[in-house]
Amino acid sequence: MTKWTSIASDDVAASVGAGFRSVEGQASSRQLSPDNFSLWLVETDLSDAATLSWSAHDSDDAVFVLNGELDVEGQSCPAGGAVIVERGARVTATAKGSTSVAHFGSRSHVLAPPGPLHAPGPGGRVHVVGPAGRFESGARENVSAVWFADGTCDSCRVQLFTVETPVSDDRRGRPHSHSQDEIIYLIDGAVSMGTYTFGPGTAVSIPADVRYALTAQDGGHRFLNFRRDVSWQIYELGSEPIIETAVARGGRPTDDA
Repeated sequence: MTKWTSIASDDVAASVGAGFRSVEGQASSRQLSPDNFSLWLVETDLSDAATLSWSAHDSDDAVFVLNGELDVEGQSCPAGGAVIVERGARVTATAKGSTSVAHFGSRSHVLAPPGPLHAPGPGGRVHVVGPAGRFESGARENVSAVWFADGTCDSCRVQLFTVETPVSDDRRGRPHSHSQDEIIYLIDGAVSMGTYTFGPGTAVSIPADVRYALTAQDGGHRFLNFRRDVSWQIYELGSEPIIETAVARGGRPTDDA
């Protein structure tokens, strides 16, 4: 895979089940990432009381609640919140009413390029994070970024955050690249890459070191970004890499956990 790939939810037939993890109850899913990419994204619809379960899996997952609510063994995760399930964790999430989620993970047999931080400690924890996230940043870029996981946890390096542009924004971002593979999933509005424009429910899988720029459309947008490790970001070719964590990007703690 040498360039980015986009897959729209409307172009994928729903299948029974919930993709890469165990499910009980009525559920349907759409895989929105290529089979040959190191990361995966499954958009899943759960009926009331349907469950997603993890049992000693070997990678860190991230689940963003698009609508509805998940009960994570007594902890509520409402729409706009996220659940970070570390490798090795054993946990069950139950849908409270009809619930839709964007479920991200990595293919364990594909090694990620090493990130800039030291290796994490033993996993096994579950983080339930509310809509305000753990950190907020983005003032430098004139956007609002909410971080549910920024890779600085003692026991996981996974990153999941939303980026939202102002409603009146209509501009092209700076061309750049990242040292980690990533998936961008558009929640609201529209965004363009080159001559392509993507709407809600579209996922763009972008390999490490591929340069791209996002153009905000009139009306603004909000998207999710998932990576399995902390990334270096490079703007101008040959410039000094910038580490991508919430605090390094000028963020402040919100601790909605």
